[in-house]
Amino acid sequence: MYNININLNNKNMATTEIAALKNAVEYLKLNGLAVLEHYTQDKRKTNKKYFLSLNGTCQSPVLGYEQMNHFILGMIKMKELC
Repeated sequence: MYNININLNNKNMATTEIAALKNAVEYLKLNGLAVLEHYTQDKRKTNKKYFLSLNGTCQSPVLGYEQMNHFILGMIKMKELC
């Protein structure tokens, strides 16, 4: 048996999260829609937060990765139904 250890530090994990969210937004094919990271001054909070911006205006609440992923998946489903 092989013992494989994968160590991802928080920086790589955050990069992977933002890349996954951006890929989901690109799937929507809406010009000007982008996922951006929400920055806070509070250094105690370690979880990254994200929001959607359409041509510079905020189009979603500030959410964590999992919630933003569900939000985008809901938008994809809505677009498929319409």
